[in-house]
Amino acid sequence: MTVTFEPMFEFEKLFNRMLPANGARSTFVPAADVVATGDEVIIHMDVPGFTSESLEIDLENDVLTVRGERAYPYAGNGNQATWQRIERGFGRFERSLRVPRGLDPNAVSADLDAGVLTIRIPKPAALKPHRVEIAASGETRQLEGATA
Repeated sequence: MTVTFEPMFEFEKLFNRMLPANGARSTFVPAADVVATGDEVIIHMDVPGFTSESLEIDLENDVLTVRGERAYPYAGNGNQATWQRIERGFGRFERSLRVPRGLDPNAVSADLDAGVLTIRIPKPAALKPHRVEIAASGETRQLEGATA
């Protein structure tokens, strides 16, 4: 008896289990990175196929929300095709991300390049790091307005 071992067969079987059933549509949830620097918060979000007109961005309190919709391209195309696999996600999405408190919604800027949405939110002076000066040991400082 000869047994043939195909390592990719087990991988493909496991991979297919994670995908929706034949013909089923999966929803679209864009991946996002949030990076906070000393001066700003930057969000990079993958939104392939979207245009700037098809996306909405809101900043309310400490929650940034991005909304959009990727239309299902196979509906109503007139042919009677049977789809074997639909792996890309379609439909309306809303992605909310928590950002530091106190950011100014009027200072938000965004651009879309090669399917990556980049949102920049400058930190106001109150949120930027401040350096505190430390007095050397043995030194005393006279407080302004204090009397001896």
